Amino acid sequence: MTKNKSYDKKIFRLMTILNKLNGGGQVRTSEIAKEFNVSIRSVQRDIELLNQTQFPVVSLEKGVYSFMEGFSLKKMMLTNEEASLLAFFHEIADSLGKSFSESFRSLESKVLASEEDSPFYVKLPETNAHMKNFPFLKELEKAVSDSQKVVIKYETEKGIEEFKLCPLKIINFEGFWYLLAMPDGKRAFWKFRSEKIKGLEMLSENFDPPRSLKSVLDRSVNIWFNEQPGEKIILEIDKASAHYFKKKVYFPDQRIVKTKKDGSIVLETYANFNEVIRTIMHWIPDVRVISPKTLDQRIKELLNAYLKGGKPRWGK
Repeated sequence: MTKNKSYDKKIFRLMTILNKLNGGGQVRTSEIAKEFNVSIRSVQRDIELLNQTQFPVVSLEKGVYSFMEGFSLKKMMLTNEEASLLAFFHEIADSLGKSFSESFRSLESKVLASEEDSPFYVKLPETNAHMKNFPFLKELEKAVSDSQKVVIKYETEKGIEEFKLCPLKIINFEGFWYLLAMPDGKRAFWKFRSEKIKGLEMLSENFDPPRSLKSVLDRSVNIWFNEQPGEKIILEIDKASAHYFKKKVYFPDQRIVKTKKDGSIVLETYANFNEVIRTIMHWIPDVRVISPKTLDQRIKELLNAYLKGGKPRWGK
């Protein structure tokens, strides 16, 4: 009964979001979160789900979204209710495994292809088939819900190793599934790739989840997050790319602190180096590290290693 109520609430939340978007309006994640008494991250996941279901939701500014200009559900011949159910079942199909996911994708493409020459096209990242299934999902779901310790057999570079863990959440970043857990007796967040989990033993031991878990996940922007927010990092974004950073959050606690006359911006974030290095590397030369100097030096070392034909060492 509880699960059914949860499903009903999620569908109704999607319908509310779609209703606001379909009228040419805007959705503020803070307002939806307050209305439904959920976290802002939960509403962000609703927005991400709509995008994954090929509804073009764009970010106007941090926490504010709308449909792409000119788009409406009417053009796809869908009602708000039908669109919300489509998004909901999109998520459910993914959790049921490869065969269900592929069958639903086929059905979804037929439903959304109401016009052969539709002006809208959304490209989603492809995920290998073996990444769409999560082994021992039911057992891990129970372990997370009951705060029950487990021992997993995990494929590493050294071979199959065993880890005694306190499982915290089953998480998905950029289409990849992970088990988020704390090693038994340690205060640290470790992530385990789903396809590398080769065995599982449920233990008759319980643990207390960290109170910071929700806030840590809410501020995360990629899989490299950690429990501690890290240090203050200042970046300069060239004018050619500044508008992207004004419309999308690329870094944890991202905040624009200055807009220069030439159109470039200065951005502030609090993060660990691993959370930001790959994003900075992706945007070079339009992003430059102002501080700390240790981060600037680390990126230069990675670039020099690449130019010399060596293998960059990302660090821990």
